[in-house]
Amino acid sequence: MSESKVLADPMPVAVLKEKSLKGAPLKGPKGHPILGVLPMLRDDTLNFLKQVSRDYGDLVPLRILMSTAYLLNHPAHVEHVLQKNHRNYKKSPMVGKLRPVMGDGLLISEGELWTRQRKLIQPSFLKERVDALGQRMVDVIDKHTKLWDECAASGKPFNLSWDVSAITLEIAFQTMFDTGLGADAQGFKDAMAIAHDVTAERVWNLTSLSEKFPTKRNREYNEAIAYLQGICTRIINERRASTHRSDDLLSILMEARDADTNEAMSEQQLRDEVMTLMVAGHDTTATMVGWAIYMLAQHPTHLERMRDEVDALMAGRLPQASDMKGLDYTKRILQEVARLRPSIWWFARVAINDDNIAGQPIKAGTTVFISQYLIQTHPQIWDDPEKFDPDRFLPENTAGRSKFAYFPFGAGPRVCIGSGFAMMEMAFVLAMIFRRYDVEITSDEPVFGNLVTLRPHEDIWARAKPRLRH
Repeated sequence: MSESKVLADPMPVAVLKEKSLKGAPLKGPKGHPILGVLPMLRDDTLNFLKQVSRDYGDLVPLRILMSTAYLLNHPAHVEHVLQKNHRNYKKSPMVGKLRPVMGDGLLISEGELWTRQRKLIQPSFLKERVDALGQRMVDVIDKHTKLWDECAASGKPFNLSWDVSAITLEIAFQTMFDTGLGADAQGFKDAMAIAHDVTAERVWNLTSLSEKFPTKRNREYNEAIAYLQGICTRIINERRASTHRSDDLLSILMEARDADTNEAMSEQQLRDEVMTLMVAGHDTTATMVGWAIYMLAQHPTHLERMRDEVDALMAGRLPQASDMKGLDYTKRILQEVARLRPSIWWFARVAINDDNIAGQPIKAGTTVFISQYLIQTHPQIWDDPEKFDPDRFLPENTAGRSKFAYFPFGAGPRVCIGSGFAMMEMAFVLAMIFRRYDVEITSDEPVFGNLVTLRPHEDIWARAKPRLRH
């Protein structure tokens, strides 16, 4: 039997039935006598949650000091919290650790503010708007990947993680603000790295007291935030002072008006949304693209299938928005990467009123944790869950699978507004890199960092070579 036939065989979809836990005592890790499981969550969040899900099942009590939180690890639990009863769950105070960076932007805001802002921002990411920005994406990628010729000629390894971040950052600024970062690019990336790392360190702080001390780390963080906000303020002020008209996302945000009041965003809200787009608009995408390149370098059969698709569709020309319809296998590759390495891999919600999940009472004020990574690699949902197989996402292989078993871009009313934009960007980056180059990973196998996004603990290094055509 040929390899292509094996890859195309339908993969059975496991159906995981929700079990009622009414009357059944829940078991969970004991943890520290006073702190509970807080030290384990703080020190190695992913591996700890992965272990307790294996040891204790799909609804696990986690004692943190004097309170009990719950790890929910079943698609029905996700559906309940994010869709069926979403009004009863608010974002955890943990998300407030992002507020110094993003303010009350769309990622953090809730209630009436979130509803209003979502309506104002939604038109920015309609398909026709995204398609119109496709050429800008292509121009950035084409210009940047040509720099790989120097790397290919020298044969020297380069920092793939930083390089991918540079591409997605430039795309973010060109499509959102019709400008490049220029000399500020390195400073922006350095400030982002500090902001990201310190935020990850602060997530599990039970108080903000230590964040107010004038330590070296806190000073570096405050300086990084000020630098990022300074870029944001400069972009907005330059746009207001300019007579130039643009179709970028910033113009859409500045011109957006509330349907009921005809009011524009306040100056502060505009800044918060711009900061959110600046930060979230490139970081999560860069993380996923980095993982995609790494995985394709490890799986040459899947890489060649993607290349065959790209070659047949584009015949040497640059991609365009309409090509997304024909990039079926490329999109399945990205779906599989998002399953195995979701950029945002966990989140927390807090019950507003008393609730009940699978027979387990959930008191008001209780925190629940949900992990995309854990559910998307659940052995009772996914056949051979650690295997890289894009054909999991063929239509015949997704039939019967809960949509809450796969939610790398979130689910329910707060599903990511920019998922279509991100998919086009990532597909174009993969297509344009791999049709020109072979990529050899030169660093050790990456391990997960204990960060907000599912980035490697150490940057991935690689060597580019001119593509060998078979």
